[in-house]
Amino acid sequence: MKPTTVDFSETFVWDGPFGPPFAVFCAVILLAVFTWALWRERHILGAGNSVVFWILRAVALGVALWMLLAPTVIMVETATTRQAVAILTDISGSMTTVDPPGTSDDVHWQAAVSTDDQLQATRSADRAVAAAGMAESLLQQASMAVQQHQPESRIAELTSAADAAVQRVRDHLALVTDGRNDSASEEPRRVGRAAQASAVMKLISGPEFDAFTRLTAALAKGRAPAQQAWQESLPDLQHRMSGIRRQLQEIARDISDQQARSVAQSSAVRLRNGGPSRLSRTTDFLETLNSSILTTLRDKADIRVSSFDRSLSLLSHQESPATDLRAIMTSADRQQDEAARTGTDISAALEQVVRDRSDQPLAAVFLVSDMSHNRSDAASPRDVAATFGGTPVYVIPVGNPRYVRDVVLQTVFAPGVAMRNDDIVIEATLQAHECQGESVTVRLLQDGEEAAQETVEFDSGFASRRVRFDQKMSTVGTQKFQVSITPLSGELTEQNNFDDFEVNVTRSDIKLLLADELPRWEYRYLAQLFRRDPKVECDELLFRPRMIATGHRQESQTFPVTVDEWDQYDVVLLGDLPPEHLPAAAQESLIEWLKFRGGTVVLIAGHAAMPQAYPGHPLFGILPVTETAESLSDSGSGYAFHVTEEGRNHNALMIADTEDATQLAWSFVNQFAPLNSVSPWRQPRPAAHTLISAVPRGFSDVETAAAESAFLCWQAVGRGMAVYLSGPDTYRLRFLRGDRLHYRFWGQLLRWAIASDLSVGQERVRIRTDRTRYTSAEPVEVTVRLMNEDGSAVLADDLQVVATHNDGEQTSVPLTTDPANPGQYSASLTQLSAGVYRVEPTGTTVDQLLQEAEQERPGTSLTVQAEVPLEFLDTRSDRALAQQIADITSGQVLPPTAVEEVLTLTDLEPKVTRKPDTRPLWLEWKYLWIIFGCLQTEWIIRKWKGVG
Repeated sequence: MKPTTVDFSETFVWDGPFGPPFAVFCAVILLAVFTWALWRERHILGAGNSVVFWILRAVALGVALWMLLAPTVIMVETATTRQAVAILTDISGSMTTVDPPGTSDDVHWQAAVSTDDQLQATRSADRAVAAAGMAESLLQQASMAVQQHQPESRIAELTSAADAAVQRVRDHLALVTDGRNDSASEEPRRVGRAAQASAVMKLISGPEFDAFTRLTAALAKGRAPAQQAWQESLPDLQHRMSGIRRQLQEIARDISDQQARSVAQSSAVRLRNGGPSRLSRTTDFLETLNSSILTTLRDKADIRVSSFDRSLSLLSHQESPATDLRAIMTSADRQQDEAARTGTDISAALEQVVRDRSDQPLAAVFLVSDMSHNRSDAASPRDVAATFGGTPVYVIPVGNPRYVRDVVLQTVFAPGVAMRNDDIVIEATLQAHECQGESVTVRLLQDGEEAAQETVEFDSGFASRRVRFDQKMSTVGTQKFQVSITPLSGELTEQNNFDDFEVNVTRSDIKLLLADELPRWEYRYLAQLFRRDPKVECDELLFRPRMIATGHRQESQTFPVTVDEWDQYDVVLLGDLPPEHLPAAAQESLIEWLKFRGGTVVLIAGHAAMPQAYPGHPLFGILPVTETAESLSDSGSGYAFHVTEEGRNHNALMIADTEDATQLAWSFVNQFAPLNSVSPWRQPRPAAHTLISAVPRGFSDVETAAAESAFLCWQAVGRGMAVYLSGPDTYRLRFLRGDRLHYRFWGQLLRWAIASDLSVGQERVRIRTDRTRYTSAEPVEVTVRLMNEDGSAVLADDLQVVATHNDGEQTSVPLTTDPANPGQYSASLTQLSAGVYRVEPTGTTVDQLLQEAEQERPGTSLTVQAEVPLEFLDTRSDRALAQQIADITSGQVLPPTAVEEVLTLTDLEPKVTRKPDTRPLWLEWKYLWIIFGCLQTEWIIRKWKGVG
């Protein structure tokens, strides 16, 4: 049915300076004069000419009088447009939440769908508050209409509606004081409530409101008082009604609290079995509303019921919208469909309403939602609400506005890599909601055995605590840990009380080769650092000003030239060495060592040779960087450290015991130890991973500079990797906090380097994953390496990797070979469900290798955590946002019991517009030509007859 109907009506009117009676009178007089004049000339004109002249004059006179009467046809186009009421129902994932009993206005929702007389006081009090809010809003609009000198008809319309709302407040207050359904134990409270309601009744029945009723009646009859005092009284009445409304809110709150206790006692058994979800409550409410007032209102206005999550959709069953909502509710409960999980975008729903308003006038919008707007990239709902103009938005919030009682293990921070006998710090962050005065025990488990525990007490309704465990890593290998919190009674869930993690413990010694051309500060401080560290065995190679060679390099006084010689080291650090001191044979064997033995080389840039002297040399092929663009050339004001997104949680950069302390430490470094200069060779290659960027100070586009100017980056080279520092400036960390930061930086970098090899498996078959913990949306990157007994690569095309869930379900994907690294294979496992997996390589070739070596099948474990959307992380009802939207649009925040009241008081009469079209019947040239023709004809005849 179209919202607008158009009718046409035609009216004939005389629009001249005088009416037909006067015209007839004039015609009779003038015709008499014409007759008398021609009668006198009959002997001269002749009888025939006299008659002709009389006819001509009569015609001219008749046409002239026709034109003077100005006959007009008025066609009126009357357009009658039905108003619309929009009801928006939230169906997002958070609406499937079942709130704990007594936390989400249970009594109001029950009173809205129940006919129980026991809840009549709640319904009446809520409706009295809503009616008072309507009266206050209408009085404000009337006052503004007076100030803007709008027509008195508009002012009369607003004051009449306000007076009707005031009368509704009186009617509902009378029911509040009834109390016939109260029990004997509630008599004292009823008496106090009645006294408070009577006081409000006296205010709203006072002389000011009586005078306002008389004023309304006078304005409705078009008899506005001559005195201007009535105009000044409207703002005073508005402020008085605002005070009355606040008192009514206190009465309503007292009634709902009292009746909520009664309802909780009577329905305790039902609530223990699980209450209704938010969407279920909304559906029942809408069904009740539809069977009552909406059915009647549809004869007068269009009721548009829509649902929304990320977008707004009109429900197909407008006559019975609960049918669609129940189907949606069933789908969300049973299947957790994607639409229900994506989130809530209140802005998109309101924007669509604004667009639809251009087609049909909108009287009111009712928004039923928990108001958990979580679309970060959308416009603010407040800004969208400001575009509504004169359409009020009434928000019916559903859900618990506070956190539910729960203890949550927020994060666990621990180093992913440690050396044997290292002392590591494990830090757990937990939050508690509604647990004031209670305590929990936080336990650290290692391989299922309790290693430590701490007791945490909560002194407020919302508390955040950190627990620190110091643990000694005494066993080489992957150590599995769990942090768990003892559950409290009545917690929302126990699934967030524990977290599992792993620490890769490497051997207790590191073999290094430190080489440079000159004893730069970086070389000197690194040599001193490694000499003092009992876990590091460092060979030195320095060429100038005099040759220094120690350890395995003392005899040859040069670099290794075979893979086996390089394999004496775990990590090689190369400074500003020219190619003549690092010959091609040494470079080639170094690269072979990286690719096939899993070594690590750290290249420290210098001003003389590294890396600008190596284009055309083998080492240049593994360099993680190229020369940077001119726009990022040397900065005279220095450079700032910028830890990248990848570097923030990287094991190599953990220079403090905890995550927060590490971030503070890097901020401290950036502030007090900036970089003076860096090598122009710092543009990361596509395969490189940047952990720290060198951003020129004062550079406007920080993000671009961070992506194109690396200070610390690395890239994989077969089984090994090449790490690059674009400046010899890490020694500056020695000047801060007593050398602790410099020691921690290089200690973590070396631990990460020696732990990065394929450490799971045997010599013939090895496997690893890029991490040990994932979310369900992240791919698991698996790398497998196959080797013969002599260390040569094994080529195969029948390989697969199998991930076995702890419930026995298996997922397999084929392994593909890496052309650049023969014998190395990779695969990506995607869309793994939450749980613990064991990942193993399979295939005929793998079976043969394991059989020849008499080894068990290697495998690695990983944990996939369910990715909980933001929609479910915080399901609180945002009452503040609801109130802001209502205030901006001159609406209200309503309990469900008051919606019918607001609909009753809302003006839903169709909008009527009349467009008249006036068509004058006399305004044509032909009438003038007739008059002129008649007179000219008489003149011509007179001349022709010679009787003029």
